Amino acid sequence: MASGGISGVAVALATAGGVLLYAGFQGLDPVQALRDITTGKTKPLEPTPSSFTNDPTTIGQGITQIGYGTSAGGEGFPQLVAAAMAHRSERYSQTKRWAKGFSDCSSFVGKRLKEVGVTPPSGSTTLSYLTWGKLRTVPRSAILPGDILVASGHMAIAISPTEGIGQQNGRRNVQVDSITNLMWGEPGWIPRRYIGAAASGGSSGGSSGAGAGVAEA
Repeated sequence: MASGGISGVAVALATAGGVLLYAGFQGLDPVQALRDITTGKTKPLEPTPSSFTNDPTTIGQGITQIGYGTSAGGEGFPQLVAAAMAHRSERYSQTKRWAKGFSDCSSFVGKRLKEVGVTPPSGSTTLSYLTWGKLRTVPRSAILPGDILVASGHMAIAISPTEGIGQQNGRRNVQVDSITNLMWGEPGWIPRRYIGAAASGGSSGGSSGAGAGVAEA
């Protein structure tokens, strides 16, 4: 780094939309994150407790904490898996991604979250799931049903440690397949686990709008 300049890492973060990514992982507001990046004071991207604090205002008001197991035999998020499996007939469309019977990879996940009482992150895009504070990154070796498998360009939902379901493309539509096949072409994908609150029973029918749900993102 040249004296008085900005490091290459900082430039990469700033030009690749990394400000929000850095802010999400460090639990900072975007202004402070940008200040850290431009002054070369960035830290490793490690989650902080403040990044994953559940919203205490929603607990106890028809809202329940998702009870994940802590071992490889844990329960996971079976409600999300069930919602996904019930929509295997959805067709791929980016222009009609929120319309009934259609989705792209990220709206497929967003719709299923809303059906179980969770408001997805703003826009329900792949990048928003990479920075969402109500998801915690877990090792690939510890994947549980209901974990969200996400990369910058694609995402799906795990239904077991080795298999998943997700909207693929206009030729394949929704597929149940091995995680390796579902995330093919995205070697940097990561499993992220929901740690926020959800409605006690969710809803069975779901909604097609982009803002429904009860737990704040």
